[in-house]
Amino acid sequence: MLFMGRILDIYNSFIKEEFGRLLRRKKWILFILIGVLSTLLMIWYNQTKAVNVKDYGAEGDGITDDTTAIEMAMQDSRNHKIYFPPGTYKITREIAIHDGVEITGEQAALKAGADLFTMLRIKGQHVHIEGMTFNGSNTSLRGLTIASGSRYVVISNCRIHHITQPENPSLSRLTVIGIRIEGGTRNISIDHCKIQNVFARNPIKGWDHYVARGILISPEQTQQPAAKNITISHSSFTSIGPKDDGDGIVIQGFDEDVNLKILNNNFSYNHKRAIKIQSPGTLIKGNKIYNNFYKNNFYTTYPENDAYDMWAAISVYASNTTIEKNTITGVGRYARVIDISNASDIKIIKNVLKNGYRGTNHDSSMISITSTKSGEILKNFTILDNTFINGRFGILASSKITNLKVWNNKLN
Repeated sequence: MLFMGRILDIYNSFIKEEFGRLLRRKKWILFILIGVLSTLLMIWYNQTKAVNVKDYGAEGDGITDDTTAIEMAMQDSRNHKIYFPPGTYKITREIAIHDGVEITGEQAALKAGADLFTMLRIKGQHVHIEGMTFNGSNTSLRGLTIASGSRYVVISNCRIHHITQPENPSLSRLTVIGIRIEGGTRNISIDHCKIQNVFARNPIKGWDHYVARGILISPEQTQQPAAKNITISHSSFTSIGPKDDGDGIVIQGFDEDVNLKILNNNFSYNHKRAIKIQSPGTLIKGNKIYNNFYKNNFYTTYPENDAYDMWAAISVYASNTTIEKNTITGVGRYARVIDISNASDIKIIKNVLKNGYRGTNHDSSMISITSTKSGEILKNFTILDNTFINGRFGILASSKITNLKVWNNKLN
């Protein structure tokens, strides 16, 4: 009996000792896990915390030059969020945006305080700008530039306005642009933005016409590859002019399909046209285009015959383009509502096309199809389920077309 008791005592002592060792070992493991987790949380916090530009000396009073303070914040902001509190931040140099920057504004505006080529230049990947206003103050040639090589850039809930040619002679005769997207960019999204008052006040060098673009997508240099996968959606384009060549959205200069999507936008007071397509591979869907002019929109450098108030709502000069479920109307007269030239593989489906209710309809076509190339035969047109209102012709084709499908359109 004593022998068995001794055995039990030894066993209990062993169990307690081993359990204690195990418990101490688990405590150390727990401490190590807590340390690793704390380190990871600190790294995550440092990478995701918002950098407040006012912590770098920005005043946001619209008078103080905040350029240097903003540049310092940008330098420290790789993979960080940059926060602009309410205020107006004057800049006198363009601001460079690099990889992984997310800018958020709360009733915050950048205001050009000197003659600038562009207010912001984005060259990087995974850039997001939201809730900012960019006021060119009629001294900046461009609002934003998205440079070649940029990928996964999102501009959302921003306002770009009062963009025009500065007085600086080197800038005073260049094209005025709200947002410039260069060739060699990929996966760009412009969403819920307002682009307003983009206006040329001088004819451009070498062409001698007034040119302004709400958004221009084209190569900055001849060797740049095509821009790809660009979406412009739920945005508004207002007061883009003058009539010489003032367009809301233009893409040009690329030979291969670009996969551009223009979706659910609103256009008003676009002096020449809302949309011009000169590169293949575009979907134009769900937009509302309004012709606000009536005998008060005139050319400056072209002969003016007072025949129409806008040239067109949409001009397409490149193949593989779809125009679907858009509503086009207004006050004055379009020369033609949809203008197709030198393009094939075109689909025009379920649109409402209405020449202005005050404009004359003696010469206007709802859809005009032409070719300026001798002997060219266009092909593959589908024109389906559209409504045509207040025009002389529903469809006027003055070029040869093969595989033309036209059915179920309504002419009022």
